[in-house]
Amino acid sequence: MSEYSQSKKPLLRPLTQLDNQVLDLVYDCYVVNKPGETFNVEALFSVVADIMGPSIGLADPSIKYDARETKDKAYLTNFEPPTHLLKHISCQMMETPHDEHHAYAHETTMEILKTLDAYSWCAKAVTALAAFALEYGNFWHLFQIPKEDNLGKSLAVLNHVQAFERNRRDIFDYNLVVKTVFLSVQYLVTLERMSKQGYDVQGDLPTLNKAIQEFPVFVYWIIITIVICTSYIDILLGYSSSGYELSNISSKISTVLIKLKDYLAKIDNEKALIDEYIGRYRVAFQTPTEIVQVLKCLLFPKDLKDPHVYHGSTGSMVSINVFWQKHVLLFLSGLYSISDETRLLKSIYEGLQRDPKEVKGFRKEDFKILWAPIVDDQYSPGESSNITDRKQFEELKKQMEWYVVEYTIIPPVCKKLIRDRLKYQNKPIVPVFNPQGRLTNENALHMLFAWGDPAFPWGKDDDLHLNMKWNWFWTEMKRLNPNIQNWIKDEAYIVIYGRTDAEYCDDQWLRRMPELLEKVKRDEVTKRSDVVINYYHHGKDKDELRIVNSFWANVENLFDSMRRKTTTKDPSFEEVKAFLGLRQEQSGWVLLSKGSNVKLLCRGDIFYQTLQEFEEWKHNIEIDPGFDVSFAKHYENVFSKLPHHANCLRLDVKYHEEAVDTSAGDVQIVR
Repeated sequence: MSEYSQSKKPLLRPLTQLDNQVLDLVYDCYVVNKPGETFNVEALFSVVADIMGPSIGLADPSIKYDARETKDKAYLTNFEPPTHLLKHISCQMMETPHDEHHAYAHETTMEILKTLDAYSWCAKAVTALAAFALEYGNFWHLFQIPKEDNLGKSLAVLNHVQAFERNRRDIFDYNLVVKTVFLSVQYLVTLERMSKQGYDVQGDLPTLNKAIQEFPVFVYWIIITIVICTSYIDILLGYSSSGYELSNISSKISTVLIKLKDYLAKIDNEKALIDEYIGRYRVAFQTPTEIVQVLKCLLFPKDLKDPHVYHGSTGSMVSINVFWQKHVLLFLSGLYSISDETRLLKSIYEGLQRDPKEVKGFRKEDFKILWAPIVDDQYSPGESSNITDRKQFEELKKQMEWYVVEYTIIPPVCKKLIRDRLKYQNKPIVPVFNPQGRLTNENALHMLFAWGDPAFPWGKDDDLHLNMKWNWFWTEMKRLNPNIQNWIKDEAYIVIYGRTDAEYCDDQWLRRMPELLEKVKRDEVTKRSDVVINYYHHGKDKDELRIVNSFWANVENLFDSMRRKTTTKDPSFEEVKAFLGLRQEQSGWVLLSKGSNVKLLCRGDIFYQTLQEFEEWKHNIEIDPGFDVSFAKHYENVFSKLPHHANCLRLDVKYHEEAVDTSAGDVQIVR
């Protein structure tokens, strides 16, 4: 006690300190990787718990303590506790003077923390509790000594155990503080154990990460409470409770316990979500066997045995089993700015209803579209934004003939799984699943926009042959006009037009084409639909006419080379043949593409006439899935009105409808 009385420095009042101030005080009391005595913290706490649990129960019969099974103690056989250290700390705590503000207890606490600077924060708390258990456990052990144990009875007399009955009320209050600090250490050990279970603490268990950051503060309040309890342990010996100040520290350690308990409850919820996430991930992506089970894992609460979805074409709710043995185009999006995607899927849905019923060995009736809106849970019921979302959802649902999931039913764990595994980042995607629930395309949306029905059944490689068809053409065009490379990259609409030979003289439409294209570009409907059009006149100037002859010579040579192949058919054969078909007429040629995806190859004069009639069909742009679709429909209408002898040429028209071969003399239209 002399060291305290001789100290001249003002003593700190710990209960006036905020948590951030406490953190500053104890910051240097943990030296990472410092060599020092090590021991099994779990084993030491197991011993301490077997002392503290029954002891607390003796003073408070309402506490039920379940003794640990023998198998749980097997690892204690070779356990060597730091006995010398525990006795040293116990003496330190017992010699701490009492004072109203627990200033001396703070000094002892800081000394203990510095002594244990090589120990983890959890180990510091367990060690301090073990030092307290030496005296506390000894008292309660002697309290229950059998009458026939003379040695025990004598030790009980020397320890003043018989005085217990004099001070039962004060002991009960004292024991409540002991119980609270014991539970606090128990929760701390549990948190420490969780941190070593292989979880991504920062990513998967944010609450545990937050709790670990507070360990230094928790441990300070735990140890100072233990110091105070040890210094007041003579209350067990029947001494007067006059002057005992436990209520304030009891309030503080109770706050710590409540916080630790709250953290554990939240962490248990987070762990349950992780376990559920892992289970759903395994079923949906590691060992999928059936599409309905995969959809249940991706979209519905686990306790919903038979989820139902809205069927747009009938306006009724149907069982999720409607997708059994089906291919599913899962449309994932928010609730806003999805009009383009909705129009696109409408055309895909309509294409699935048309003949032929079977394409490339797949039956169209086996393909279903399911919309699952992903909406973050950021609003409370009744908030205006929540009401707006509901109205928007109901409006969109009316426009859809396919299947729709009620967005409020999708659990957070499913949204996380969708974001993590399907890479959904608040922008629409369309993953495709087969009847076995396996992903055949992680996102077919680009393919659907680029090719539509011709890419059916929209597997990840189903557009390769479509892209390869035009490689020869784009190689030539990019060589002549480097800007085309950027237009392709920007996914803009590209119009390339030119002569069928160098001597072609009817070039009125060629000269007027830029004027018409610019008019279309400036139109409000075009702007509103975000349609970007770039164009290139192939062989425009007189000194470029030589490239016209060169181009057609290359086309003829390429066709001849492909025709001579006997083993495999070149994917570009039909496209090259289509170009040669256009050369039969002195009407020029035009190619319309979206990026590098060719949508329309046709006669120049009919293309020009279609542009002239833009006012007649421009409003369809806001209804159809793309500018090219509206254009192609009107083009076909114009073309169909030509006399029979005028439309007998090779023609390829590509747009978002089903592939059908229609012949009119030498005419082939691929719709």
